[in-house]
Amino acid sequence: MPTMNAFYIARQPILTASGDTYGYELLFRSSDSNAYDPSVDGNAATSSVLFNAVVEIGLDSIVGKGQAFINLTNRFLEQPDLLELLPAKRCVLEVLETVDVTDEVVQGVETLRAAGHTIALDDFVDEERFARLLPMVDLIKYDLTQHTMDELAQYCARDVEAGRQSLVERVETPEEFEQLRAMGFDYFQGYFFARPKILSGSKLPQNRIALIQLMAEINSPNSTIDDIAEIVGRDVSLGVRTLRYVNSPLNGIQTTVTSIRHATVLLGRDLIRNWVTLLVMGSMDDKPSELTKLALTRARFCQLVAREQDLDDARYFTIGLLSLLDVFMSCTLEDALDNITVGADMRRELLERVDAGGAMLNTVQALESGTLHETLSDSSRVVYFGQLFQEANLWAEETSDLLD
Repeated sequence: MPTMNAFYIARQPILTASGDTYGYELLFRSSDSNAYDPSVDGNAATSSVLFNAVVEIGLDSIVGKGQAFINLTNRFLEQPDLLELLPAKRCVLEVLETVDVTDEVVQGVETLRAAGHTIALDDFVDEERFARLLPMVDLIKYDLTQHTMDELAQYCARDVEAGRQSLVERVETPEEFEQLRAMGFDYFQGYFFARPKILSGSKLPQNRIALIQLMAEINSPNSTIDDIAEIVGRDVSLGVRTLRYVNSPLNGIQTTVTSIRHATVLLGRDLIRNWVTLLVMGSMDDKPSELTKLALTRARFCQLVAREQDLDDARYFTIGLLSLLDVFMSCTLEDALDNITVGADMRRELLERVDAGGAMLNTVQALESGTLHETLSDSSRVVYFGQLFQEANLWAEETSDLLD
């Protein structure tokens, strides 16, 4: 029997002035202690909330007909395509107070708002810092403990004038609620109404073979919907979750989808790529993060060299990625490749280190060990490959933030 892994997520209700439930803020939890774990990276916390809410439980089961309030870090705001799994008009996406408002963040917020999501500023204090986002914001959240009642009254009046809605959190007494409601605030959140409630369950472990192969396949321009559907169908938990997501009432699909291929067609190639990213981000980490970073560095290095040589860069990205498959799967590379679909030529390059792919892998391994100058006499090429390796390593560092 497969080992089951527990997952946790907390929700806290958000009420209207009349006391009706408008929605729930979804909060990261790593255990049933109902407390945020500060040792967890913000990107990992957000990915866990997204994965557990959309895949493990189902957004409709968590928030019903209400809105889902979800905290977003810079990573998700700058790469809004990672949020394509979220249904439009059902989510309030909160820009955390720690977000650095870059050009990419501004563009990302515009994209998310255009997709139908409500945009909120969380724990708003610094108007100047978030000035570029204010015209796109639908709702502002204020922490009662950070402002006086007079300040909150001014903020509320300003929001009404600007056509925005406003919310006060950390409301803990009936007197506070009545005073804030009289000011004209739209929504309220705090212990006076309810403490966050833990929701938990069990999830099947991810099949690392399917995830790695799917990551490789989506980087190949030759892969088809049928290829991807076949890979998804090999992993029971991945297949079940895909069907569960597609058949959710949130998607508005009239007929029940029972085919992995049909589900893959409905999700689309780009969405499948983001789905896998979320799966990797939310899966248990039974291998060191440095190993993932090394695989990404190899993949990127091979891709850069392939571009220089006018070769299929996606194919060589895959070769670099799969070169550590044996370590990921704790077996020989030959046995690992027996479990995935790899062409005969690519298999030879990986196992025998021949042709262009084999040469790239030999080069990158020499760079990893610092011995390239011993095997390559052309010093200018040594320097050049060293620069590509540094570029690949930097890219891997940035990309691995998604996988932490």
